[in-house]
Amino acid sequence: MTAKRAISGAFAGAVLMAATACSASFHIGGSMDEADVESQLSQALEDQTGTKPDEVDCPGDLKGKTDTTMKCVIKDGSDDIPVTLTVTEVDGTDLRFRYEVAEATKDASASGATVDEIQLEERISTMLEEEVGQKPDEIDCPGDLAGAVGETMTCTLTAGTDELGVAVEVTAVEGSTVDFHIEVEGA
Repeated sequence: MTAKRAISGAFAGAVLMAATACSASFHIGGSMDEADVESQLSQALEDQTGTKPDEVDCPGDLKGKTDTTMKCVIKDGSDDIPVTLTVTEVDGTDLRFRYEVAEATKDASASGATVDEIQLEERISTMLEEEVGQKPDEIDCPGDLAGAVGETMTCTLTAGTDELGVAVEVTAVEGSTVDFHIEVEGA
């Protein structure tokens, strides 16, 4: 018999900053600690756009290894904007990474709200951490979640060597706010 745990959540859509993809280079040791990653990303975004985000939140230290990726969230007013960092080069203690801000979207209430894949993965991870007291190693969703009641998607939760299915279902949509619940199979 498969156990399931249901958790409900919501995500409000946002108008995203005009930043796109860019690279930055920093002098580090074997990794860059979380506070430095957040500070350097904030500065790089300010340099690119002329606007400093209100806050940058990254999940931990950035390892100094080529092709390492990290998903961060920048907060600008009430907007949560996903940013993906990818280490492109490591030369001794110098690290170069590329960052990519999720594509700008408008309030999609007229054409159907969506939750960006990166935002969805981060929200599910946070919901699970709040529910069980531990953040999963990774949440991987196959794409953006369409904001239509009854819309479903299956994401993959990785915890150590275990992989579990996470069923996501949209329960309500109001403007750009998408309410959904998740069920973790085998929990």
